[in-house]
Amino acid sequence: MMFKSQKVKTLFSNFISLSVLQGLNLILPLLTIPYLLKVIGVEKYGILAFINAVVLYFQIVTEYGFNSTATRDISVASYDKKKVEQLFNEVLSAKFFLLGIGIIVLSILVFSFPILRKHFDLYFYSYGVVVGMAISPIWLFQGLQQMKYITYINVIFKTLFTLAIFVFVKHENQYWLVPVFTSCGFIFSGILSLIIVAKKFHIRFIFQSFDKINNQLKNGKHIFLSELQMTLLSNTNLLIIGFIAGNSSVGYYSSIEKVIRAISNLNAPVINTLYPFISKEMVNDKINAMKIINKVVNIGSSLIFFFIILCFLFSDYIINLIYAENFNENAVLIFRIMILFPLLSFLDQVFGKLVLLNNGKDKEFLKVFFYSGCISLLLTCILTFYFDFIGTAIASTFAQILVASGMFYYSMKIIRTK
Repeated sequence: MMFKSQKVKTLFSNFISLSVLQGLNLILPLLTIPYLLKVIGVEKYGILAFINAVVLYFQIVTEYGFNSTATRDISVASYDKKKVEQLFNEVLSAKFFLLGIGIIVLSILVFSFPILRKHFDLYFYSYGVVVGMAISPIWLFQGLQQMKYITYINVIFKTLFTLAIFVFVKHENQYWLVPVFTSCGFIFSGILSLIIVAKKFHIRFIFQSFDKINNQLKNGKHIFLSELQMTLLSNTNLLIIGFIAGNSSVGYYSSIEKVIRAISNLNAPVINTLYPFISKEMVNDKINAMKIINKVVNIGSSLIFFFIILCFLFSDYIINLIYAENFNENAVLIFRIMILFPLLSFLDQVFGKLVLLNNGKDKEFLKVFFYSGCISLLLTCILTFYFDFIGTAIASTFAQILVASGMFYYSMKIIRTK
């Protein structure tokens, strides 16, 4: 009984920590987007959004799915300190390896294409986010179910450097400071996280051999390719709008999409709290794990659906509250088209991450994103060409429906056999 109570206490503690982190990720964009649109304008905001879309690919490569695979592996081996330390060293070494390749590739791309070379400095300022994400071992804290440390760090530094944007970005020509401050928030958080790993968990970093790095890259291959496909679904849209419709359209679409995705990610604390727990439970008691997942689906879907209805009915008020005079009449339409994202994202995460990944169905997970990504890419090009960013919103929503449906389809094959 005491053991069960301790598990519940740990889950609740991690849920609170992850909720605070997710709340931070929701609130900070809602504060900065309207301010930046007013101070630097839609076009400059669109330039930054386009650059972020390019740099995000390097972030996905550097992360390489370790937030899923390393979290899962560490949670299973959490009682074996030597195994945890070995996993930490191998994963962090792999991330440093990918980080180095990334900066070389980015340099080649930026100086090879005129459209990128025009703002080459901003790409390197923004790459600081990739550096910060690479050195921040959130997967270790999550796998060990010790999320409070990473929460404190992120709250302090991300809040501090977000405030710096309001203090120092006062004119349109100071827009370059935005990626600088954003990157600083991630880098300082990463550095302090590594210090805590050394002091609190007594884990010291030793760079590993290429063979061990290669083993980790092989281990995370399917998850990495899945997350790359996921990025194609969500991120390539901005690049397509940029090439077809220009920076202003990127600014309009990306600012609304950011809010929608921030709302969608409100389910992340639940999923990320349950993920390491379900990983262990699948090993110890699969039937109980499936019962927990079933409850999560029923309760979560009902609450999110009710929330979506409220957002749809009050969408005019929500957009006006956030953006005031900074938007045209299409903002509310984009918001309503994409309002299903929170529910679709929730179902995608539950069936994809909690069921498929925890049952070793990495290939099926990848297959869903591959086919959805291909269809999304084609639809986005066609609809954006004819309907500008309204078409992009329609294509994005349809792609998300495909992902959630695919995850559900493959999960049912597992659930029915239990």
